[in-house]
Amino acid sequence: MRAMPQDQKSPADSPRVYRAASAPWLTGFLVILGVAVAVAGWGHNPLLFAASVCCGAAVAGLGYALYWRPRLEIRDHGVRIINPLRAVVIPWAHIIDVRTRFTVTVVTEAGSHSCFALPAAGPGSALRSGPQGVSQAHPLARTDGAVRTGDLAGTRSGAAANDIRTLWQRKIDTGELDVFTRDDAALEPVRMSYVPAPLTVTLVMAAAGVTLFVTA
Repeated sequence: MRAMPQDQKSPADSPRVYRAASAPWLTGFLVILGVAVAVAGWGHNPLLFAASVCCGAAVAGLGYALYWRPRLEIRDHGVRIINPLRAVVIPWAHIIDVRTRFTVTVVTEAGSHSCFALPAAGPGSALRSGPQGVSQAHPLARTDGAVRTGDLAGTRSGAAANDIRTLWQRKIDTGELDVFTRDDAALEPVRMSYVPAPLTVTLVMAAAGVTLFVTA
């Protein structure tokens, strides 16, 4: 069965969101663990309680920063990749290829942008995908007659790559996107921004918790 993204809308709708298949349960586990750590300090002296709260918040924050926040969004105007420390918005006109060798990677003329949340699927995913995983893969993923494991339609990485290729091809076929006579100077640029706040706050809370525990 094909792995589905969170948003069940068509690729043209905005946005269609892909996270790692393990993101919900890993995030949930770390949040529950963080709550348990925070509650463990209840009834002790104020410094120990504050230390446990800070450490619990750091554990829960780690789940958010590393597993829930990272994602890939397919929007009508382009592809948005959010990694733990960086976000990038790639307009359709800049996309020249999508690769899945190690992670889902969107390639532009200026460089490549990998998605932390969507590593290439492993052999187990290939076995679960079955023959339909190959037959449903986008033609651009079968240039040599074979399909890379990360491109199988039944995997999270393959489903994301397939939807990017499908919408990109549709825009070319309808004339909305002209990759041959485009004016590079008039194109909307690829926008990158660094967002260290979630991990920074997590590290600060962890450091505060350790410091309070040592001094308690």
